Parts: sequence; structure tokens; C-alpha cells
Amino acid sequence: MLRPNSIPTTLLALTSLLAAGCNVGNSIMRPVEIHGTGAAELVAEEVLMEILVEDLQLGEGPIWLPDEQRFVFADVLGNRLYSWTEADGASVYLDPSGATGHAPVYEDGVLGANGLALAPDGRLLVCQHGDRRIATLTRADGAPGPISTVVDRHRGKRFNSPNDLTVAPDGDIYFTDPPYGFLNLAESDPNEARMVFEGELRELPYCGIYRRDAQTGWTTLLNDTMDFPNGVGLSLDGKWLYVNSSNMADPEMMRFSTADGTGGLFFKGPFSEDAAGWFDGMKVHSSGNIFTTGPGGILVISPEGEKLATINLPSPATNCCFDEDEEYLYFTTFAYAARLKLKR
Repeated sequence: MLRPNSIPTTLLALTSLLAAGCNVGNSIMRPVEIHGTGAAELVAEEVLMEILVEDLQLGEGPIWLPDEQRFVFADVLGNRLYSWTEADGASVYLDPSGATGHAPVYEDGVLGANGLALAPDGRLLVCQHGDRRIATLTRADGAPGPISTVVDRHRGKRFNSPNDLTVAPDGDIYFTDPPYGFLNLAESDPNEARMVFEGELRELPYCGIYRRDAQTGWTTLLNDTMDFPNGVGLSLDGKWLYVNSSNMADPEMMRFSTADGTGGLFFKGPFSEDAAGWFDGMKVHSSGNIFTTGPGGILVISPEGEKLATINLPSPATNCCFDEDEEYLYFTTFAYAARLKLKR
């Protein structure tokens, strides 16, 4: 397990920097830049932001569980999942979350759970960096049940560190597999967009984008051209998979065919010169528009690749999700978890 006192000074400094200026525990209004037509139907020119949970080391993987009215998210560096409800506030949901001894790990890497999703049968799907797999757990009485493996290898070789996933209506799972489980935190410096990876335990020479077929259980490599594939989302017609690149030095979003994995660049700005952050997690709205973390805050991108709006945040966001009515957009940052009030 990655212990809090093992986090390098550079990463602790970045967490403090990204949390600066936040009124943790309070509700604050945030400005929204409207760039394109259609944005006014989704978000106002100012939105109410409520910070729900603080003191995270690296917040990620938010998901809303509608049957429990529960917000669950990961602290990747803390190797835990947390839960929040209106009635009970925050509590530890799963510990450990991503490194349980299932697979050989680089001990100093980023090992906790990351992306979360719901399977059609209601089970929680978990991307586990340390265990190098997609896992599933049952849910009962507001608590997680036993963990089991969904998929941990492709053609006999262990994944790197599955990072994020999305589930099609038919149950097919699309997921990304970047190398963050092998990130040498001590040698890396996010302030300079420098990431150093250790390759001794890696079994795959690429970072893949995969589909696991719900009917056959077969896992197909859709694309292996990205160095840092991260957040994913499906177009409403299921024909396209949007994939964020988390390369801090070159923020961009890609789009690939779900039929054969072909595709390429989908969105690359423009961004304002002072826009902090990078592309990470995303969710597709019922309108078909994409809400994605990115430079400047949370961006709203149309299915045609037009930037419709930028929700300006005091700290770069890492991932986001909607509640069942799309009344709120829940999101995570390095240091806290929060929500924004949207238009319904």
C-alpha cells in the first residue's frame, strides 16, 4: 500500500498549490465562459460549487450510485475509496482499493483505485492500478462486498494499470491502460510536466485502449497509439469512443471508432494562456455533449468538437460524473471532492 508519508515533497507541494484559494466546506459561485451555442441549456453563467470532502491526496474516479443516493470516489495515492451522502457525510468505503496483493507492483508507483463505473447488473466496476486489473464488487446496505477479477490480462500479459472505463448499454466495457502504476513519484515533477516511469515489471510495451465483450468475455485491443490514454466516454450512438490524453505538456482529446479503433485528434483547444490543468476524466451528458476536465476547469465539448463552455474552477479537476437527473456535476481534484449545480 502507498503510505501518506511516502508521497514526495514535489507532489505534496502540487496538492497544496492546486488547493489554494478554495473555501473548503463552503458554497461558492464560479464563473462560466460561454463559447458556443447550446451551452445556455446546460449551464448558467455562474454555477454554485459546494466542496464536500477535503484533505485528499489525489481525488479521482467519481461515481454516483442512484439507488443509494451515494457519491463514491477514489483517493488514488491513499489507496482508498470514499463515500459521501447528504445524510451521513463522508466515510471510508473501501480500504485498500487498488493494491490488494493480486499482482506484482512497483511499490513506489500510483497504486490505488482510479476509474469507477456501474455494470448493468448494479455491481461496481473498479480500475485498480496496483492490482493491474478491472475488478468488480457487489454492493449491499451501503457497503462493498467481495472483490473479484473481471479482466487482468491481454493475450496472457498483465495490464499496466487500468485507469478509467465506461460501460455501453449492452454491458461492453471500454477502458484505458496507461503506465501510472509505474510512475516514479520521487523522480517526477508535475510542476514541470516531467513524469518518470519504471519499466521492470511491465509486460505490455504499449498503453492500450480496450473493449471487453460482455457476451464472450473476450478483450480486444482497439488502439495502442496513445502514450497516456486516460478518461473515456461513449457517444450516444455508440459509434465513437472519446479518449483524453493526460500528457500534461500536450493537452488533447482523441476520438476512435468502436467498430475498428480507427480515428485521431478530436479536440485541442484553443485555451487561454493562463488556463491551468490538463485533460483527465470525462462524462458524456444525455445531450451528447462531453463534460471533461481540462485546461481552465471543466470544459463542455459538443459531439462535433466545438468548445461550448468552460466552468472555471479554483483548482484543476481530475474527473467528474452526473447524478441520475443531471442536476449536479460531481467532480474531484487533487485535494478535494465537490459538486456543481447544473441546469436540468
